[in-house]
Amino acid sequence: MNIQELIAHRQYTVDDWLDRRLFSRLHGHSSLVERLGYLAQLEGHRGCVNCLEWNATGSLLASGSDDLSAIVWDPFQRKSVAVMPTGHTGNIFSVKFVPFSGDRLLLTGAEDRDVRLHDLNSFETTQVWSCSQSRVKRIATSPHMPYVCWSAAEDGCIRQLDIREPHSCHGDGACRNVLIDLKPTCGVSMGNTQCKCLALNPVRHEQIAVGALDAFVRLYDTRVLSLKRTCKEISSQGDPSCLAHFAPGHISNPHIRKSRKTFNTLATTYVTFSPNGRELLVNLSGEHAYLYDTVNFAEALRYDFDKGDFSSVPKIQSRSNSCIRPQPTSTDPHLLSPNPFYSSLSLAFPCMSVEDSAVSEQVQELKERGNEMYKVGNLVAAVELYSRAIVHCPTWHILYSNRATALYARKWEGDLYAALRDAETALALCPSNKKASQRRLRCLHYLGWFEEARRLLSDYRESHPQDKDFCSKFHSELEKAAAQAAGKNGFHMDRKQLSPWEATRQQTAYDYKARFCGHCNTHTDIKEASFLGEGAEYIAAGSDDGNVYIWEKSSGNLVRVLHGDDSIVNCVQWHPTGPLLATSGIESVVRLWEPKPVGCQDERVVKDAHKVCKENQQRMKVDPFEIMLMRMGFHVAAANEGPNENQGAPIDNGPHGWIEDPTGCRQS
Repeated sequence: MNIQELIAHRQYTVDDWLDRRLFSRLHGHSSLVERLGYLAQLEGHRGCVNCLEWNATGSLLASGSDDLSAIVWDPFQRKSVAVMPTGHTGNIFSVKFVPFSGDRLLLTGAEDRDVRLHDLNSFETTQVWSCSQSRVKRIATSPHMPYVCWSAAEDGCIRQLDIREPHSCHGDGACRNVLIDLKPTCGVSMGNTQCKCLALNPVRHEQIAVGALDAFVRLYDTRVLSLKRTCKEISSQGDPSCLAHFAPGHISNPHIRKSRKTFNTLATTYVTFSPNGRELLVNLSGEHAYLYDTVNFAEALRYDFDKGDFSSVPKIQSRSNSCIRPQPTSTDPHLLSPNPFYSSLSLAFPCMSVEDSAVSEQVQELKERGNEMYKVGNLVAAVELYSRAIVHCPTWHILYSNRATALYARKWEGDLYAALRDAETALALCPSNKKASQRRLRCLHYLGWFEEARRLLSDYRESHPQDKDFCSKFHSELEKAAAQAAGKNGFHMDRKQLSPWEATRQQTAYDYKARFCGHCNTHTDIKEASFLGEGAEYIAAGSDDGNVYIWEKSSGNLVRVLHGDDSIVNCVQWHPTGPLLATSGIESVVRLWEPKPVGCQDERVVKDAHKVCKENQQRMKVDPFEIMLMRMGFHVAAANEGPNENQGAPIDNGPHGWIEDPTGCRQS
């Protein structure tokens, strides 16, 4: 429904609820978000601006900086209304308004390990908590508990602080205000056990999500928790307050030979809940941004041949009537058949996918355009077109099969696992899809899941006895790769310090619902990702290339790239009541973005979004030492002149054919 239709619909009633619904729909409407452009910049800081926070009504914006000050801005008048000398002695990483304080009280957390409470009327610091033993990276507040705040620090603790009570720290980290301590389960070494971020569920107020110096986000139930002192030893017991662990399936797999071509440590730099509290957005350093379902947990792909099944692939839900054939009784791939041996059962199970002849012209056109982009080697565009088609027709197996091919060829971080998920979805919809079976085998091969590949190859031989050439060639490649991997440690997650309970939880972590690729998150551990609009229909994140990336949530496609900083964009905060975006980073300014008129030229809008996305993927694979050399003026060919991502990949007449492995890795 477009804006004109929404406004016309409102004319028939004076219902306040409908007005609020209209407002929420317009807040993040596509016609506004996809026209965001540069509005103004707020100047006043003398260092990097590390954190931003809107007040509840959106009339004020607070910022914290390396210059040790916090500034409260009137963004509409483009001026500061309060400059607070915080008293911190280290960079400020977090700033929050205290709920229901009339925007008079402000909280800050910083590198000096302190959390401080400031009165903006008297310009006094009224409370100081020095409980943490390392840097305080994030503060969280809740309107449902307005006089309590929570802090995440790199000593591995989440602390609950009551601003009504006077507090005197012991100085040894023994204050009895620790709500969550990762050390009993993740190890006592502070170098490995660090809390980087936290978020409170705005609907289910008892839930709190914690991000740490790893790829796993932990979801806790605060009703089971009580305040305690910090722990200094590993516990043999589990944590009953921890509801779930979330991580991308290619990272959590316990026996993966994950051929990561990056030198970057995985860490969770930001977590936030959607406005309805049902989704969790995570910005993962060294990887991408991921979306998790906190209500219907998604199992990661696991092949259990003894039980004859595998865990779930994403549920299929139609968002439009573009796919005109009525959907089957159940479009959930789990319910179609729990058996991984689809090929051998292809004659027994009918195809549950929509028939080609019943697909709308719009979806057919998107698929054909995706095929064309694939043929010319534009894999980024091909993936986007297939994704758009899937939004309109989520029960057509060919779309998943084709996208799996494009993802396999592109080979960005996590693409192989995403391609495997697509191949499994295609097979769930149509067990007789031969190409999807081949793509599944290829993905398992390059993921290093050799045993799974062997078992499924044996099944493929039985169901496709005429395809001897493929079976012979693939078997030879598989055994060669397995032999080369034998005796090598490869990539593995260091679980030596983990408790047995934590190790098991990490191995069985719940998988993502969607992912958002294109930005680069490697150089800072405070880089944010945010929902745009009350309906959370768009996702935005900062990047190491100085750009702000905006994706459509339903398809995962990139819709806008804005140049927000000369170096790095860390902070991305959407206005609570209107289409206004605030960003900041290494520069000492805060930039504001609003929808621009149709056809308006904006030099800060990046024209070639696909180009910067590809450059970011190369940047994620570069040794930090090489980056240092490049900044000193040395020429590092591999970083900037990597081979074409489709070089060496003979492409046939369409994605229904198979492609060989393209040369896409950085040369050492």
